[in-house]
Amino acid sequence: MAKPDRLLITCEHGGNRIPARYRPLFAGFEALLQSHRGYDPGALALARDMAKELAASLFVSTTSRLLIDLNRSISHPRLYSEATRNAPASVRRDIRENHYLPYRSKVEAHIADAIAHGSRV
Repeated sequence: MAKPDRLLITCEHGGNRIPARYRPLFAGFEALLQSHRGYDPGALALARDMAKELAASLFVSTTSRLLIDLNRSISHPRLYSEATRNAPASVRRDIRENHYLPYRSKVEAHIADAIAHGSRV
């Protein structure tokens, strides 16, 4: 018997939150954080509604894409925004290890588990 399909919804740009330790990097970027460049207004509510309606797994980030863009590959030249791309390498590594990799790993693990159990994702 075929396994059921598994639907998942991701919302990488669900908010414009900047963790306290990185806020100094955003001095002068306050207006940008509030704009569509800082997050996708309405995306979080839409993702939650869709996940509920479709009984789908939901993965959400409310950290601003201006910290690190979770939709981009690790080697993408615009993984970091103008606020973070010139930060010291140690800060960028910390951002990557504490925000990018955990989010991506959760989504990837969910997909791998579904496939391992014979589901299509």
